[in-house]
Amino acid sequence: MLVNSRLVWIIFLLHTVIANSEFMDPCTDHNGIKDEEANRALGDWPKDLNLASVNRTHKCYVTCILIYYNLADNYGEVTLDKYFDNGIIDEFAFAPTLNRCCYEYSAETDLCEKIFGVFNCFRQERLLHK
Repeated sequence: MLVNSRLVWIIFLLHTVIANSEFMDPCTDHNGIKDEEANRALGDWPKDLNLASVNRTHKCYVTCILIYYNLADNYGEVTLDKYFDNGIIDEFAFAPTLNRCCYEYSAETDLCEKIFGVFNCFRQERLLHK
């Protein structure tokens, strides 16, 4: 009986920790995302996008794409080290804007809002300097 009560207590604690963690999976479909779909969603980014006008479903869809392609993780962190290390992205040119955008959204707790906001911030900067 003592073992069963301990097991129930451990399960309760694990459930509480997991339920209160900041991990969130915005992706409803885990079968993958086709390159064409990703390119459509990320390709023609509007200049001066009003974030309030973008619905949550689209923000989460873009977040899912970025997570699927390992550009961000489920905790809202941008994960570009492999692109920097391989020379695909020039870290010295990219880092100041990325750091500013990440800082701008560092207090955001909603994963979709955070990742979409960081991505939009970076895209707006790129569009400004095109």
